[in-house]
Amino acid sequence: MPTADRIIACECGAHVRLPKNSASRAFRCPACKTALALTVDAKVLSTQQLQAGDAGVTCPICQTAIAATEFIVTCPQCDQVHHRECWSEIGGCGTYGCEQAPAIDKSEATAAAPLTAWGDTKQCPMCGETIKSIALRCRFCDTDFDTADPLTIKDLHRQATRDDTLKKLRQTTVTIFVVSIIGCVAPIIGLIGLAYFWPKREQLARCGPLYQVIAMASLTLSAIYSVLIVGFVVYEMAQ
Repeated sequence: MPTADRIIACECGAHVRLPKNSASRAFRCPACKTALALTVDAKVLSTQQLQAGDAGVTCPICQTAIAATEFIVTCPQCDQVHHRECWSEIGGCGTYGCEQAPAIDKSEATAAAPLTAWGDTKQCPMCGETIKSIALRCRFCDTDFDTADPLTIKDLHRQATRDDTLKKLRQTTVTIFVVSIIGCVAPIIGLIGLAYFWPKREQLARCGPLYQVIAMASLTLSAIYSVLIVGFVVYEMAQ
């Protein structure tokens, strides 16, 4: 089923457009980073928690007992209960032969390649629990990772610092754009914006194309207003 134009709703309220390569159904909401458990027809499975009488349920993917505090999804085809994170990580049901199971690539190259160069599992640097090597979020402590490679506490601190820096850059970019709309301060804002954005070009690129456009728009507006101000001053002096 083509999913290029399919839009789904996440529990956080965000409307997410499925990417073209979502056939594996291993997908996360870009807004809240929550794993989205998708069916073969690209429907989001409802997330629940274990009921009082469901103790002892084992996830067929990770083969560990499901705790009462963990989020689960139920396969609509075989009724097997899974960790939501596990379903999302492999892109489907963990029961062999189930219609909701992810498609298996039988090529020799795929068969010979492990999930990552580090094996099938890794240790969460924050809580110490064992999780799948391809996981980008720990299902035990909800810590997000920007890479599937194993990380240390120092790596997480660097990641958090980098995220904070980008967040501040986004906020400053929007502030400069808003102030640049005020024409009377255009020459000053233009110089400030140029001095601020030029050395941060690479960081601005990591913020996304929207913030690059906002930064360029603020500089363009400042330049236009500056030209108009200079033209007005020259015209007044010529009178």
